[in-house]
Amino acid sequence: MALTYTQLVDLVRTWSNKDEEVVSDDIIKDALKYAADKTYRILRAPPLENVAIYEKSLLLAATTAATNVQSSTTEIQLPYDLVEFIQIRELDESGITTRVFNEKVDIRTFNDTFGEKYSNSNYWSRQQNVVYLTPGFGQGGSGNNANTIELYYYRRLPALDATYAVTVLNYNVGFLTVSSSGVTGAAQLFFNSNTGATAYDTSATAQAADPAGTVTSTYYIGNLVPNWLRDSNERILLFGALSQIFSYTQDDAQASKYYQMFQAEILEVNDEDNKRNASGGNLQVNFNGRGLI
Repeated sequence: MALTYTQLVDLVRTWSNKDEEVVSDDIIKDALKYAADKTYRILRAPPLENVAIYEKSLLLAATTAATNVQSSTTEIQLPYDLVEFIQIRELDESGITTRVFNEKVDIRTFNDTFGEKYSNSNYWSRQQNVVYLTPGFGQGGSGNNANTIELYYYRRLPALDATYAVTVLNYNVGFLTVSSSGVTGAAQLFFNSNTGATAYDTSATAQAADPAGTVTSTYYIGNLVPNWLRDSNERILLFGALSQIFSYTQDDAQASKYYQMFQAEILEVNDEDNKRNASGGNLQVNFNGRGLI
């Protein structure tokens, strides 16, 4: 069932059977955050998959030309919410794959011109929050056909209590609710009496839209951002948070019980996804043992 963040906090309190004097709301919120953090390390399911697209102009600027001893290299910044890589590929303007960066090497081997690699084409490595691809964008046989690079990955979802920012764009798509000035997170949008329901970020832009009109303002707050864990799999967060809470209250037996329930929920969702991936046809996966097998 879909829960608001406040309802989720209340649910954890009900299950914990602890009042505010023993376990405060702040402790429950911390426990939920810790449960979500641990979930992202283990859970692998389609709602956690995401795609980052890197455009041609950015990639050309981020590509270093080849030298006599080293192939060309493209550097791309990792998304802030990345947990685990799934695939890196290059595409043309029609969205057709021109090549896949299938070979991953450690950064030391990547930088060592004479280091042995399984193949000297389409390999990559990572250092801190940067991915290095070689040969670089538009090289390796793809030439002028290359248009974008797609990074397919597992992500962290937004914070459990994340709300939409009060902006004109979010107002236009219905992500805001009318509020008052005293509410946390409330902010103003401005309107001109002669331009109807059109919202503006500032009083000046509202007045400039029609100098003859009267400018008014209304306070809004952002609606709760959808979160698949909170909205559809609250049991994972519930059991994970209860494990943290009973660790806090030094009830080791209860903490252990709920941690096992937490892991069982994650395992069940992972198993469901594994079955989906293995169904519907003959499954083929390629492995490269790099000389180890």
